[in-house]
Amino acid sequence: MRRRSISLHHLFVAAIMLVSVAAVDIFAQRPFNKAEFVARRAKLFEKIPDGIAIIFAARDQHYPVKFRQAPDFYYLTGIEEPGAVLVLMGPTKGAFLFAPRRSEPQLRADGPGIWQLDKREEVYGLTRVQPIEEFLPMMAFFGSRPKKLYMFTGSQGNVQNAREELDYYELLESAQSISGAVPESRKGVGVIRELLPHLEFQPLNPLLDEMRWVKSAYEIELIKKSSEIGAEGVKEAMKGTRPGMYEYELEAVARYVYTKRGARGDAFRPIVASGPNTIILHYSANNRQMMDGDVVYMDYGADYEYYNSDVTRSWPVNGRFTPEQEKMYRCILEARDAIIAAMKPGVTIIQLQDVAAAVYKRHGYEKEFQALGRYVGHTIGLSTHDVEMRDRTRPLVAGVVFNVEPLLEIAEKKIHMRLEDTVLITPTGALNMTAGVPASLDEIYALIRQKALSIN
Repeated sequence: MRRRSISLHHLFVAAIMLVSVAAVDIFAQRPFNKAEFVARRAKLFEKIPDGIAIIFAARDQHYPVKFRQAPDFYYLTGIEEPGAVLVLMGPTKGAFLFAPRRSEPQLRADGPGIWQLDKREEVYGLTRVQPIEEFLPMMAFFGSRPKKLYMFTGSQGNVQNAREELDYYELLESAQSISGAVPESRKGVGVIRELLPHLEFQPLNPLLDEMRWVKSAYEIELIKKSSEIGAEGVKEAMKGTRPGMYEYELEAVARYVYTKRGARGDAFRPIVASGPNTIILHYSANNRQMMDGDVVYMDYGADYEYYNSDVTRSWPVNGRFTPEQEKMYRCILEARDAIIAAMKPGVTIIQLQDVAAAVYKRHGYEKEFQALGRYVGHTIGLSTHDVEMRDRTRPLVAGVVFNVEPLLEIAEKKIHMRLEDTVLITPTGALNMTAGVPASLDEIYALIRQKALSIN
C-alpha cells in the first residue's frame, strides 16, 4: 500500500509528545512478573485479531514527585519508562516497544533506562525494543497488515483520577487556556489517524476497561498489601488526637507509616478535614488547627507498586462525639457494615444503594442520602477512581475491588462524616481489606487515648 507522506508539523508534534529527556529506575521492588503482563497482552490480542493497538507511556514529570507510569501502559507492560510507545500487532501477536535512548548526561543525572538492560526483550516478554525515532516510520510498515486502529479516545487517567475525570479536567483547562490548546492525551490520536487513514478507528477504552475491572490474583495480592499499609497509616494517625493539633500533623503520621512500609507514594492528595472543612469533599490544604468539639476525618491511601488503597475514618478531636455527632456516625457505620454484608457475586450497585437507603431511612437521614446522589462508593485499582462499568445494573463478579464509602452531611451545620474501606468481591461474599483500622465507637475512643507516634 502507498505510504502516506508525513509533514514536518506532524513529526514535530509527535516528537514533542513522545520524546522524554529524563529517566527513572526501571527496576521494581519485587522480581518482575513477566507471565502476568504477557498474559494481559495475550487477552488483548484476542480482542484485536485484525487490528493494531497503540498505547503511549506517560511523559516525564518536571516536578519533585516520583515518576508514575500511565495506568494502561503499565497494565500491559509493567515498564516504568517515560516517553515510550507500545505497539501491539493483532495479526502477528507482536509486542513492540519504542523508547528514547538516554544520553551520557542523562545517564549520569538519572541513571539507567530500558536500553541499559541486558536481554530487555526477554525480561519483559516483548517482540522487540526499538528507538523512539523509528516509531513514526515503522507505522507505515505496521499499518499495511491490520484493518483497524485501536487507541484511547482520551486520557488513561492517573493515580488519582479515572479516565473520564481526567478527560474533564484536561478539556476544562483547554477551554480556559489563552491558546485553546488541544489536550495532550488527544494529540497523539490525531497524528496517528492522519498517518494511517485507511484503518478503521476503534476506541481502546472499553476493551481495557473490561479487562481491568476484574483483578487477577497478582493484582489482588498487591491491593491487599496496599490496603494493609493504608489502614495502618490511618490507625496511627488517630492515636493521640487532641485539640490544638494541626490537620497536617495527622497527615504526617500516616505518610510516615506509608513510606516506612514501602509505599511508592500517595494514592491521591490526602484529605484531613476538621470542623467546617469537612464539607469540602476533596479538601487538601490540611492546615487548620483542630478545636475542641470538632469532628475530623482522614481520607487517605497508599500507592504500593502501582496499586492503591483508599481508607477513611471519622473521629472526635477531643476523644468523644457529641450525641448528635454520634447519631450521624452510627448511621454511616451501620450503612458500611450492611453494604459489605450484602456484597457478593451477582449483586448490583443499585442493590447496594437500596441496602444503604434502608439504613439511612431508619436513622432519619433519608433526605441526606438522596441529596448525596445515593452514593455508596467506587472501584479502585491502578487508579484510586478506577475503571468501572457504566451499567449500574451489571452484577458484581469475584475479583472486582470496590471501595465502600457511605457519607452523611448536614450542610447548614457544616458537618460531614464518612467511612471508607477497600473491599474485594470473593466467590462467596466480600473481604474488607482495610479492616485493620477500627471503626466501632468503643474501638476508636480507645484508639484516640493511645500514645501517638513521637512525630506528632
